[in-house]
Amino acid sequence: MAKSTYQTQLEKAEKEINKLGNFVYKDSGGLNQAYKKLYSDYSRMLDNPENYGYNAYIDDVNDLFSGVMNQSPFSYDPKTDKLFGLYKQQYQNQGKRAMQNQMGVAAANSGGYNSSAAQTSSQRAYQNYMDALSEKAGETYQNALDLYRYNQQNALDKLGAALDMNSAGNDAYFSQANALSDRMNSAYNAYNDARNYQLSKYNSDRSYWQSQGKNALDQINWLKEYSLQKKLYK
Repeated sequence: MAKSTYQTQLEKAEKEINKLGNFVYKDSGGLNQAYKKLYSDYSRMLDNPENYGYNAYIDDVNDLFSGVMNQSPFSYDPKTDKLFGLYKQQYQNQGKRAMQNQMGVAAANSGGYNSSAAQTSSQRAYQNYMDALSEKAGETYQNALDLYRYNQQNALDKLGAALDMNSAGNDAYFSQANALSDRMNSAYNAYNDARNYQLSKYNSDRSYWQSQGKNALDQINWLKEYSLQKKLYK
């Protein structure tokens, strides 16, 4: 009777151990699936940051930076300045008219004869306009310089705006990546806790049935040895 009980106990232990088999995590709550999904999303984000707004304006930044660094130094040539050209034409025309008018007045005062004084007076009238034109040259130079500085500052402002937009996009990308990383880590911890719990229970159950089987086998072997000893000493 005792032998049959231990044999039954051994068979039950072996059956339970076989039923346990190798450990397999049961993702009944979808924790591992949730972790894998977040891991995949996070990996995609790290592998293709440009698809998530990282360095979205970097081409603009590079182009504007190149423009700022390669900007030609200021130079001014009144011969190529359209505004100065208009002033020059205007003042030359006015100078010629002033010279002609002065010659006419001088001729009228001298009875129609030109004199060296009349010529000097008319040349002085023309030169007055040329002197005024020289002052305009200084004015157009300053206008050109102001425009150069304006364009220079405008290029710097555009570069600064592009840098700010690119930086804001990068900050948003890193913020999104960090938030996704936190969610992924939380999902992993939840999955790992659940897996460790199942593994602990699996190991505990396996150890229990291994212990039960060993005890039963030890008892069976002891009874066999005891029975053999009894026969030898009869």
